[in-house]
Amino acid sequence: GNSYNQGGKGRGGVTERDQGGGQAMSIMDIHPFTGNFTIIARVTVKGPVRTYKNAKGEGRVGSIDLMDGSGDLKGTFFNDECDKWMQALEVNKVYKVRGGQIKNANKQYNQCKSDIEITFGRDSTFEPVSDTDAPKVTYHFADIAQIEQYDPQTVMDILAIVQRADPVGSVTVKSGANAGNQLAKREIVLVDKSMKTIRLTLWDENIHLVSENDAHSPCIAIKSVRVSDFGGRSLSTTRSSMVEMNPDIPAAHALKGWYEHAGKNTNFASLSGGGSSGKDPRKFIQDIKNDNLGQGDKPDYFTSRCWVTYFKHDGTYCYVANPENKRKVVQQGDNWFDESLNKVIDNPERRYVLSISASDHTGSAWFSAFNDEALKLLSGKTADEMNEFKENNDPQFEATFAENTFRPYVLKARCKVEMWQDEARVKSTVVSVTPLDFREGCQELLQLINGYRS
Repeated sequence: GNSYNQGGKGRGGVTERDQGGGQAMSIMDIHPFTGNFTIIARVTVKGPVRTYKNAKGEGRVGSIDLMDGSGDLKGTFFNDECDKWMQALEVNKVYKVRGGQIKNANKQYNQCKSDIEITFGRDSTFEPVSDTDAPKVTYHFADIAQIEQYDPQTVMDILAIVQRADPVGSVTVKSGANAGNQLAKREIVLVDKSMKTIRLTLWDENIHLVSENDAHSPCIAIKSVRVSDFGGRSLSTTRSSMVEMNPDIPAAHALKGWYEHAGKNTNFASLSGGGSSGKDPRKFIQDIKNDNLGQGDKPDYFTSRCWVTYFKHDGTYCYVANPENKRKVVQQGDNWFDESLNKVIDNPERRYVLSISASDHTGSAWFSAFNDEALKLLSGKTADEMNEFKENNDPQFEATFAENTFRPYVLKARCKVEMWQDEARVKSTVVSVTPLDFREGCQELLQLINGYRS
């Protein structure tokens, strides 16, 4: 495995240097008999605030995980301190932390490395520290191929390419204090230079770090993922995992370069069952129906060499979004309002949600195309530009759609049955668009011919 000290941004630990000139302790040096302490640490996890009842009445409790370069610990707040700090502290921000009651960690409810935990009280202080003076986390990356040798429940670090992401799902908690609650999760497939893939489950807030519509195969670094023997070998984030997308470290740049130039056209063996994965199977349009694509528990991915024959644009072809989070905004008077953030958005942008018809010699089918893919299909014309053409009755509105029809592409698509007005329909969504390369197409046909001959 490779070790890296990660500086600057991202979810990492911290250098042990008190900005005020004094010496900060390492988290792993704190023990139950430590007196006054100062640590500089990053808030990596902020749990939900819960209410409880006991003999003294009702109360509120919340907890955080703090990490520096040496390890991590759990901290708890009650009542007034809970109200104050659980609102003020931000995940991924670094603080100089002083004061609190140290006790032995209850490992039944505490996954952190430290053998102590801290109850923060009235005298505890959290002083923000600038990110430039902060974090160092040490990664010990292992290759995916090595994970076969790891025992279940082993905690490790991984650096990999996200080959694909499934849509967000959920599971119902079966037992414990949260029984009956729904937990959000997202399954992704990771790949690296060891030529193996593995499934990873992201939980809670981490589900938003990737999207099933992102065709850019981002790089992901995770500190402390847990190995499971579910379906062979698979990985899962835990409460203590730190996830960073596209980290600015040499190993990540090298991995991304390898994937773009060689890896993405390779077949990989999977550690998580389901055979090999790699280049998605080439399908004709009629195969979507004939092969029952999308009818299983998981989505099917395929590529198709086809021509875009129609863009549906009489009704909704775009929506107005907050450019920060891509969520839909609604008009209130002269303003655009993001209900998820409860704030007015000054510079909204329009984003495509296109329905397109694509055809080959076997038939035609409808596909959905979101903003990044739609831009490639419409010669880079943005939804804002198209909206302006439409508002001004500019003939360029119709002309843009017309001049981009009957162009050949290789479309990579994701296929899954979805319920629509109580009816099950197969929905195909474009996840990447590549203009047809005739030279590459000829090579492919030659390989097929040679295959038949041999």
